[in-house]
Amino acid sequence: MLSALWESFSIAFIAVGIDIIIGFPIAILLTRGNFPGKKLLDGLVDLPMAVPTSALGFSIMIFWAIFNITPGKILIIFVHIAFTYPYIVRNLKIAIEKVNPLLEKAAMTLSASKLTVFKTISFPLIREGLVAGAILAFTRSLGETGATMICAGLIETAPIMVVGLRKQTYFSSASFLSLILILISLCLLVIVKLLARRNVAQKEFWQIHLKWEKYLSKPIFTRGLKIFSGLLMLIFILIPSFFIVTQIAPQLLGEELFGADNKWAHLWISLVNSFQIGFLVVIIDVLIGLPFAFILTREKWGKIQNIMDTILDIPLTIPSAALGFAVFLFWGPAGLNFAQPGFFMIIFVHMTFTFPYVVRPIAATIKTVKIGHEEASATLGAAPLTTFRKITLPAIKNGIIAGMIAAFTRSLGETGATLIVMGPDRTIPVQIVDWVEANAFPSAALASVLVILLSAVLLFLLRIISPAKKDSL
Repeated sequence: MLSALWESFSIAFIAVGIDIIIGFPIAILLTRGNFPGKKLLDGLVDLPMAVPTSALGFSIMIFWAIFNITPGKILIIFVHIAFTYPYIVRNLKIAIEKVNPLLEKAAMTLSASKLTVFKTISFPLIREGLVAGAILAFTRSLGETGATMICAGLIETAPIMVVGLRKQTYFSSASFLSLILILISLCLLVIVKLLARRNVAQKEFWQIHLKWEKYLSKPIFTRGLKIFSGLLMLIFILIPSFFIVTQIAPQLLGEELFGADNKWAHLWISLVNSFQIGFLVVIIDVLIGLPFAFILTREKWGKIQNIMDTILDIPLTIPSAALGFAVFLFWGPAGLNFAQPGFFMIIFVHMTFTFPYVVRPIAATIKTVKIGHEEASATLGAAPLTTFRKITLPAIKNGIIAGMIAAFTRSLGETGATLIVMGPDRTIPVQIVDWVEANAFPSAALASVLVILLSAVLLFLLRIISPAKKDSL
């Protein structure tokens, strides 16, 4: 158990460190740069976050196999870099956007080099965003299951151990390990919340200025750094993440999908299951999340609202395997005995971790609604329900749709929690894992391409209707 925790922590630390090295220049480029293809690059940064990690892991495994990198710790690190990278870039981008460019320009008019300006002005103002992004990326890496199972080889991380203990019915050991992961995630969430609510004042930082700083600030170095980071992103993230598209072989697919074991039927059954679960989960999330979002934004409950706001984000940081096992213990035979592992328990666990994805966009749009319009409607004699239907709902519909798409995409890609509670039912990410473990690579490749394309379409729609820029937790 200690070795599994060590593997999880060491992989997360290394992946986040590399994410920061690659992501810092890219975040600056996306924020301050103006170049053709900027929107495309911005979308590509987010795409690995939307793609099911089992498909992402399989694609990356196939790519690095060309260079004789076999499943093991190095391959796990490469996979974790790919899906945690967006958390670093997004949080840094938000933090950089909040820095007043006039402060940097004023320093440069006083003959300060770009590196000196960055050290003394920019970095102190964005370091909280960097820390928040690093913590979110760390918790995401710590809890990943699907991609890790595909690329693990003989390495066993904590989430993989939870899944294994659950399958072997060692519930006590699985409970203890899940509790450790949950407590660690909660501590990290508290740190992020404290950073997010902290009033950042400009502070002196690294007041020792070296003579060679002005040389490193020359365009040849700054542009070279951005180009180098872009190449690293291309080599370690973008190309490996979508390399699977090149592996579709029609001649092999026909033999394998329509063979005696009828993989074609399993593919469509798992797709239908994923869609049914996703749609049901989204509907329930909206019905519960809509009033919850109004409570967070309109009610004046003081500290109770702060507590509710923090509780809302807990499922985002808890490793999904640990969360799935907690739901299994609560609703399953060992707890309330309300449901058996299978379709409905998958819905329960997916509701738990997708709920914040629905509430956050809705709450963001509610804040933009002018209360005066609703008050004017009420003074004209409209009933509260009529006011909501004709004024409030049209104003927040983009937030509702954005939340629904984000929640559906998250449900579609979940592997770890589903493995814990699935019973005989299979979703498409679990089916990909099963086929990779059975060396049915052509079928796994087709399933991966399908979910990658679907995720790309959903992400594109989400970016079009997104109601507001998302802040970090």
